Amino acid sequence: MIDDLPDDPTQLTAETLTFLFRDGGLAPPNPGVEVAEVTAEPLAQGSAFLGSLARLNITWADRDTALPNRFVAKVPTQDPGGRTVGKMLNVWVREAEFYARLAPLVATPVPTCRANFISGDKALLLLDDLYPASAGDQLIGASADQAHAAVEALAQLHAPFWGRPRTPAVAWVPGLDTPGTSEALGSAMAASLPRFDERFGDLLPELGLKWLRAFVPLLGQWRADLLSKPLTIAHADYRLENMLFGPQDEITVIDWQTAMFTGGATDLSFFLATNLEIELRRSLEPELVSKYIDTLIGHGVDAAATAHVREDYEYAHLWWMGMLANNLSNIETPDERSRSLFEAMLTRLYTAALDVDSGRFCQ
Repeated sequence: MIDDLPDDPTQLTAETLTFLFRDGGLAPPNPGVEVAEVTAEPLAQGSAFLGSLARLNITWADRDTALPNRFVAKVPTQDPGGRTVGKMLNVWVREAEFYARLAPLVATPVPTCRANFISGDKALLLLDDLYPASAGDQLIGASADQAHAAVEALAQLHAPFWGRPRTPAVAWVPGLDTPGTSEALGSAMAASLPRFDERFGDLLPELGLKWLRAFVPLLGQWRADLLSKPLTIAHADYRLENMLFGPQDEITVIDWQTAMFTGGATDLSFFLATNLEIELRRSLEPELVSKYIDTLIGHGVDAAATAHVREDYEYAHLWWMGMLANNLSNIETPDERSRSLFEAMLTRLYTAALDVDSGRFCQ
């Protein structure tokens, strides 16, 4: 059945959805439910680069069915570049595993998963729609309140796993501690540089591009430094488009395709450096980094184990310069919003790196 699923989630039928809900796949089954009617609309176009999403409104044959009526369906993107990146990072298996095995262990709120199927290049998730919560807008940038809420939620995610050995429950989670990771990623980054220069080189400061070229061959050095310090489970795509904000800016985090073991400061770097407008980031950066550290400590992390976070945060800007060079050089931008979003992410990141002289780590 999974191999016959449509590539477009708006084309899911009532019959197919009935099967998916009843079986559940890697999610708990819902035997006996029946979908009478479904309407669907595309969701997150121009911002969900590795997935294709739709909002489903469902009418149940039995009005007393305990499940809600609104869901989000997610399948892999059909963009060739996005699929290349997705396969390299194994994102669809990782997200399926996350909802099946890791979601119950994280403190950060995540959507309830009602169906979870994966087979080869086919994957599907059915998640509760959290309306009226709505996704943040990375192009506009986070407000001060959203930034504070996101940083607090990030520390709450990281704290329970900070520096702790992998247990059997999380042994499957990939990470930068996996042998050969830096070699594979370094090769991919190096191969992407000509295409990245062609697409975005005119947009970015030459000094920053010089640091990027210097950093890629030194990726193993960065990884060694990372592994000498506590690791945690990170989101690794912690951006506004992957956060749903409720009426009081309460957060639910979505899109767990890249969950991994790495340094917590990599998540902090990506969020602050690419999700805040430059001047707001400059004004809030010291207090937000402090808030992250203080929240870790408040959730049980030893203060001595956080002494390196500020420096790691500044070093991680180079990691994201390399990762975005690889990822964004492969993913197409079919509309003006996605082009503008890529450009905003890059200009913000390179400015953040210049502001703290991240290039010093390449010397």
